[in-house]
Amino acid sequence: MKILEQVLRILVICVLGEVVANILPFPFPGSVLAMIILFLCLIFKVIKVEQIDAAADFLLKNMVILFIPSTVSIISYVDVLEGVVFKFLFICIITTVITFFCTAYSVKLTMYIIDKLKGGTK
Repeated sequence: MKILEQVLRILVICVLGEVVANILPFPFPGSVLAMIILFLCLIFKVIKVEQIDAAADFLLKNMVILFIPSTVSIISYVDVLEGVVFKFLFICIITTVITFFCTAYSVKLTMYIIDKLKGGTK
């Protein structure tokens, strides 16, 4: 029951993000707004980490399930991709590498800033 309550909290925030995205006068992804709302709720302690940790862990451990619809969609358009499959794979590989490096250096920068704020010397 605990995970169900936590998933419900996350779902409510996702719906709130979609509602806000529909109200905005410019296009903006509701999922990104939901992440921002969740982040702000965690920062301002509206929601405690303990209130969503089990559901978040479950979703992270089973993230592959979330990729099934996009994979099926790509497979259903295989006739469109036939002529450009190598370009498609090249773009996927390059963007994965770029994402990896951006994430790694963002974490490194964040750790450096946290260390400096705590007065450490690294």
